[in-house]
Amino acid sequence: MALSDTSPAAREIYLRRLAEMTPGERVRLGVALWEAAHSLQWAAVRRGNPDADDDAIAFHIAVTRFGAELARAAWQRA
Repeated sequence: MALSDTSPAAREIYLRRLAEMTPGERVRLGVALWEAAHSLQWAAVRRGNPDADDDAIAFHIAVTRFGAELARAAWQRA
């Protein structure tokens, strides 16, 4: 059984709300959550690397999301 800090009642409300959403609403929610997570990650990397330019931050994020090999290939770095 998976650990959860969500009560069964709250989980039921959450699942019911998801089921009531249209596909478009679910996509918009997913996009909004992705954008929020991306903004948080960008800010965290910026805080840890205050002198880095936007390209360096994007590369760092790509490494964490896709792995160093793919990020180096995409950014054409050795």
